[in-house]
Amino acid sequence: IRSKEYSHRTSDRLFCFFRGGSISVMLGWLSPKIAFALVSFSLGELGDGLNIFQGIYLVGIGWNEGSIGIALSLMGLTALLVQPWAGDIVDKTNIDRRIFLTTASIATALTASAILFVRPGNTDHILIFVTKVLEGIAGSFIGPCLAALTLANFGPKHFDAIMASNIFWGHVGSVVAAILAGGTAYALYPN
Repeated sequence: IRSKEYSHRTSDRLFCFFRGGSISVMLGWLSPKIAFALVSFSLGELGDGLNIFQGIYLVGIGWNEGSIGIALSLMGLTALLVQPWAGDIVDKTNIDRRIFLTTASIATALTASAILFVRPGNTDHILIFVTKVLEGIAGSFIGPCLAALTLANFGPKHFDAIMASNIFWGHVGSVVAAILAGGTAYALYPN
């Protein structure tokens, strides 16, 4: 990890993901610890909670459980196979890890949004299968990028505590996403 690029000083109050942009002015008052918690919370909303509700949505529009199981299994299997290489790439690359994290997050969100193009009935399997594989690949880069950025910003002495906080806030984000999705579904589709 290139320590020149990332600051270990706690006096550096500017969150590394947003350096140099207009967002840095808005978030410049945040401590890096809080900024990482916010990022982890936001990334948690892309996680498991979203996939559960996608499966329920697909059942609602006529997909059978087997097709949904294949789609979700494809994503999990792809993530399992790609994760070691994703971590290796993140560790060895000269490309800024913030770019990797941003790209992986956007790709994950876009592939998850493909569900909006599924027509009612047990159709469009290829669309969902391909996007779930792509989502598994993109999602494999999120954890290693977040870990590399955490280590670079806080050092090995504080790494475990900050990563535990990141994981905690990621789970909180998943729960909030599930509650918001359930509340929205209940409000818009009461029957």
